[in-house]
Amino acid sequence: MWVSPKVDGPKVDGSKVDKGTRDATLEFASELNLKDSSSEPTLKDSSSEPTLKDSSGAPRFDRRLVAGVAVVVVAIALITAGVYWKDRWQVPAAAAGGSLRIESDPAGAEVRLNGAAKGKTPLSLSVPAGSYSLSVRNGSNFKELPVSVTNGATTVHHVTWADTAAPVPGETGNLSVATDPPGGDVMVDSQTRGVAPLTLRDLPVGQHRVVVRAGGSSHTRTVQIEAGTTASLFFGGSQAAAVPGSIAIASPVPVQVFENQRLIGTSDMDRILLPVGEHALELAADSVGYRATRTVRVTAGQTVAVAVDLPRAPLSINAIPWAEVFIDGTRVGETPLGNLPQTLGAHEIVFRHPQLGERRVNAMVTLKETTRVSIDMRQR
Repeated sequence: MWVSPKVDGPKVDGSKVDKGTRDATLEFASELNLKDSSSEPTLKDSSSEPTLKDSSGAPRFDRRLVAGVAVVVVAIALITAGVYWKDRWQVPAAAAGGSLRIESDPAGAEVRLNGAAKGKTPLSLSVPAGSYSLSVRNGSNFKELPVSVTNGATTVHHVTWADTAAPVPGETGNLSVATDPPGGDVMVDSQTRGVAPLTLRDLPVGQHRVVVRAGGSSHTRTVQIEAGTTASLFFGGSQAAAVPGSIAIASPVPVQVFENQRLIGTSDMDRILLPVGEHALELAADSVGYRATRTVRVTAGQTVAVAVDLPRAPLSINAIPWAEVFIDGTRVGETPLGNLPQTLGAHEIVFRHPQLGERRVNAMVTLKETTRVSIDMRQR
């Protein structure tokens, strides 16, 4: 009978393996178990996973992980502080813009720009360049119109309340354009209209595009024309001249106003915009043969009143057979009347006769020639 030879070596049981002869594959398995359970802990409940400990049994923390977290916290704090102080102390750059001046007749109207209250007229505002909605209210009177502001220029709007009724199709309004220095070429709706300062009297009601070219540059503005009123635009080249002035002509007859042989306005306009400074003006009323020169000094933001004192010219009156004569309601005597000095312009003459009744005649006194009025009271 064959007997298995006895083999010398350590005994192996199920609970203990001799260190010198244990299987190498068991060592790899042991290392894998150690790695899973000790070297790479996961974020789980501490009651179900072992805590890393050092040789003394106290909890052990990864110093590199703690240092990394600290660096991140400090970096976030520094970035937050930098943004805070940057926002707190940084001074915003001044926005380029222009000026907007609003006037009304009468003054004291409430002004709103894009719905925000800005004050009462007359009012000057410095605003960034762009388009705005301007509203002006004076009691029950209210106007809202679009305005445009360009860099380095002043837009002036003068609001009156005489034209509160709805505009009739075909009606026109006026536009006064002034520049500093004078001499800019003015185009309205792509049509050349003249050299500033000038006043245009034939613009249809509504919005119009105005372009002024001067000194190699051009400026564009949109203006709202209202029926029977005068809109004003001023293009200034410097802050010192940003706010223009104006003149208002008071005359018993229509008068045209010229500067350097250019028409800049008429007496039936509420005002004529002019740059600040001294201006030599020529006043002309061709209907009565009147021409005169006036020198006015224009102040920023102010309107200078210019009264036209017309001279007198002779008026001769006669009636057949005779009549008592009244001129503009004042009795001047009985016909015949010769060389009565009367102010230039239109006058109403009333003839009265006790049997032949009353006749009325309008006469225009001019410097062109002696005005003569004669009437036969017997004819009807």
